[in-house]
Amino acid sequence: MSFSKIYDYKLRAYFNERISDLSHEYLFYSYPDQEQNLRILTLNINEQDYVSLVRWHDLFDRSLFTKMDHVIRSELDAERLVRLLSFIFNVFDIHKDVAYRRKNLFCFYYQCQVSHLRERGNEFTFAQDRLLFLQHLLFELGLGDDIYDRLTIENNRIMYRMEDAQYYDLHILINILHEHINKSKMDMDTQAALEKIKFLQGQWVNFMLGSHDVYDFPFDDFNKPFVEATMFMQAYKSNKNRVLEVLIDCINEHQSPTEQFISHLILMNYSYFVLKRDPSEITYLKLFCKKKPGVFMKVLTALLDIRFFVDKSSFTNVGIDYYLSRVKGV
Repeated sequence: MSFSKIYDYKLRAYFNERISDLSHEYLFYSYPDQEQNLRILTLNINEQDYVSLVRWHDLFDRSLFTKMDHVIRSELDAERLVRLLSFIFNVFDIHKDVAYRRKNLFCFYYQCQVSHLRERGNEFTFAQDRLLFLQHLLFELGLGDDIYDRLTIENNRIMYRMEDAQYYDLHILINILHEHINKSKMDMDTQAALEKIKFLQGQWVNFMLGSHDVYDFPFDDFNKPFVEATMFMQAYKSNKNRVLEVLIDCINEHQSPTEQFISHLILMNYSYFVLKRDPSEITYLKLFCKKKPGVFMKVLTALLDIRFFVDKSSFTNVGIDYYLSRVKGV
């Protein structure tokens, strides 16, 4: 089963309470804390034992990193890689508490953009945006800048900077790290579990980059194409009014939960790719809504409520102070 299918299960679980258990050969969702309504991806070691993927390092003695004899030369390098290769699996967490609504939304957005953005040889280049989204995703998953600032994306590969200032393909580092771990003594079940985890870590990289495993939201929503950044920006440049119509549709009061989800992702595109770069673009939306009483106010409120790279201070001196003064609670 690909990670796209597991991610699809996560999304369906996000919108459905009475969903069947994940069907997988050796992965399942466990409940580490019933109070927080949290489910985490977990690996069966044998009939009695299991380990959550984020705690995969419990399967070996980390003191083995005191002696390194390859490109992972320092204990600090090894520990950072272990943390990175642990926290990445938090992207599959199912966390349904209301307090995590924005975090969930942001993670869905970042994963979508990182896996779909490409250098396509057209006027829109998103290499820096793609890297930024990856770094922000890793921050939301619990990692610090001491790790995610070491990453870059080159030729659709995630590259990691070691202490020697050299960049290495993350796939290669995963293999080297596991080769070193396998030098220690362990039982056959643990060895088999680590081999599966090594495969899953490499699979995560491919999933995140959209390499051989691209996840698309399964919803039947004719606005869904505007979630993809390239499509959104091409449409905004060629037919701005069409995009403004879509933005207005994003605050339709009769949307289903999945339609509202897609609408939020589209509004986030508008916030990041348009308003963050030129806040005065909001005046085009204001003018477009001139004959639709109350609509501009609703779209503005939705944008500020999501709080994605723009807030009230972003629109100082762009001519919408009256509307900003009427927005409450954000």
